[in-house]
Amino acid sequence: MRDCFGDAALSTGVKYPKSAYWYLQLLLGQKFDSPLVTKYRQWFPYYDMRKDEERGTILFQHDSETAYSPEELVAMILNYTRIIAQDYAEQPIRDCVITVPVFYTQAQRRAMLYAANLVGLNVLQLMTDAAATALNYGLFRQASFNATPQYIMFYDVGALSTTASIIEYRKAQVKEGSVANTYPQLSVKGVGYDHLLGGLEIDIRLRDHLARSFEGMKKTQGSVFESPRAMGKLLKEAKRVKRVLSANTDFYAQVEGLLEDVDFKLKVTREELEAMCSDLYDRVQEPVRQALEAADMTMVSAKNLCCF
Repeated sequence: MRDCFGDAALSTGVKYPKSAYWYLQLLLGQKFDSPLVTKYRQWFPYYDMRKDEERGTILFQHDSETAYSPEELVAMILNYTRIIAQDYAEQPIRDCVITVPVFYTQAQRRAMLYAANLVGLNVLQLMTDAAATALNYGLFRQASFNATPQYIMFYDVGALSTTASIIEYRKAQVKEGSVANTYPQLSVKGVGYDHLLGGLEIDIRLRDHLARSFEGMKKTQGSVFESPRAMGKLLKEAKRVKRVLSANTDFYAQVEGLLEDVDFKLKVTREELEAMCSDLYDRVQEPVRQALEAADMTMVSAKNLCCF
């Protein structure tokens, strides 16, 4: 089976879940016994993950002869994205800027640099997601800034994590020789995050709910939890159901031939999904609180704070 990425990898991952690797950025620079790796193994129990005895990190045992580190797999993704960029730019690309989560440690940053080096990419800078988002926002709104500081909060709920960042925009004079010019500037004033609060946690909870419901029907000899392919199908269906329930009050999850040629169909309501994730809602405000505290601001004092 040849390497594939993007939509092709998503389709392959349903049929061969052990050979499709998800959310690798979570594992970069992590020791084998770290809590994040433990959480990852709970999410995806069908991976054969082993300890790299030399480095104490992780190896995916792909087959009897091949093992991959997270850095090697991320390097393949980086090389694929470079190919896309080269086709778009119609010229070779070697230099790049890579964004990383705000909570990345130095070990995780070094792991990202190592992954880029494996495919010959020259990383000019590692930039946090918060700074990259702020730069992109401000680049096209320079005319709206002046000498008075303007504060923007960016709140991002991603697949793996949730981040809140408070950015200050203003125009300042910069002396260049004997001439003083005015330029827009930005500063990251405060950042807060929950690195395990994201869409994937909801997907996994819904997947496991569907799996337990199928088990309760007692129509098969084997357990759906012990079938990587069946669990891969349920994860894909859970993602679909979650999207539909964002705009509807109920929806039917359906998987043909889920296990032992037995079809599966179950009505799921938005109320049920919200009940499954009720404890997550209490964590939604925490990144905002952290960001305000780091910026030495409060919701009362932040009168000029806009949120996106």
